[in-house]
Amino acid sequence: MKETLFLKNTEAFAESMIRCGIRCHFAYPITPATDVMKYSSVKLPEVGGRMVQMESELAVSNALAGYACAGKLGATSTAGPGMTLMQEAIGFMAAGELPCILLDAMRVGPGDGDIIGAQSTYFQATRGGAHGDYRVIVLAPCCGQEIADLMPLGIKLALTYCNPVLFVVDGVTCQMTETTTFNAPYDVTADFDTSKWSYTGTGDHPKRFLLTGSYTHEQGYEMNERMRAKYAQIMEKEQMWEQEHIEDAEVLVVAFGIHGRMCKELVANFREQGKRVGYIRPITLWPYPDKAFEHLPASVKSILVVEMNHGQMLEDVRLAVGGKVPVHFLGKTGGDIPMCTLAEMSCEVSKLLEGE
Repeated sequence: MKETLFLKNTEAFAESMIRCGIRCHFAYPITPATDVMKYSSVKLPEVGGRMVQMESELAVSNALAGYACAGKLGATSTAGPGMTLMQEAIGFMAAGELPCILLDAMRVGPGDGDIIGAQSTYFQATRGGAHGDYRVIVLAPCCGQEIADLMPLGIKLALTYCNPVLFVVDGVTCQMTETTTFNAPYDVTADFDTSKWSYTGTGDHPKRFLLTGSYTHEQGYEMNERMRAKYAQIMEKEQMWEQEHIEDAEVLVVAFGIHGRMCKELVANFREQGKRVGYIRPITLWPYPDKAFEHLPASVKSILVVEMNHGQMLEDVRLAVGGKVPVHFLGKTGGDIPMCTLAEMSCEVSKLLEGE
């Protein structure tokens, strides 16, 4: 039976992962993600799970890796500075093909930055901070409802591809409280056999470099080629986005997270005025939805990218567009009001419609 709850979106993340079968949440407090650990510390014991507060983010990420080695899917929640400290272990898990669920409550940077919500960790999420050729699947929900809707998919992606899956939710969205409808609890993790990749202690397992920390040149080459093939499969199959009014648009707005959510109202307002504006909202940030830009209509004269940073997704849009259409940028980050308002977005779109 479905249930509608009035929750902060960080709490919606916790409720979603619990309902989908995750039973261990490792965490260290950090704004604006702390509500996830607070909520799960109360709710997880009710279903036989636990929230484990570690002594640092380094300990959190290594506990996640150990938990995955035992064939279990764990989760954590943090913000940009915490993600920075977790990068080595995340790269280790990607190399070892160990799944987990992560939440980055995105806030402003660089360095420790501030607790103000932003989208300053786009590069960190999509490019990674550990060394080597690895990828993390990145999902960017724009509201509590989409967090709940994407959680089963995120778990399936993690276990299907044996890979970390990262939810990125800007701090503004994280701290919003709204109604979210949840499906009846269903353990998504129970649908997967973990024995093929977990370390069970049995004698028939091949040597696992992820446990010893070393491997031969031949093993390293085989690992990297296997991962290359896996990432190519993910890029082909798992791109996700939302779009509206693309077919005749003159100006196309591209945004994710809170600004992506605002695009629906933005475009509706322009359409009421008879002005041809459309939008693309990426849902996967990796793999980036390049397919959304492959067959843009000839009517598109300008693209506006809106972000809460200095222009990070902007690079992916330019790569996807391939120089076929001019790409412009509107961004704001830090300070008391890090978001671009609907009025500011509308003003910029109007300039592009007028050819400025």
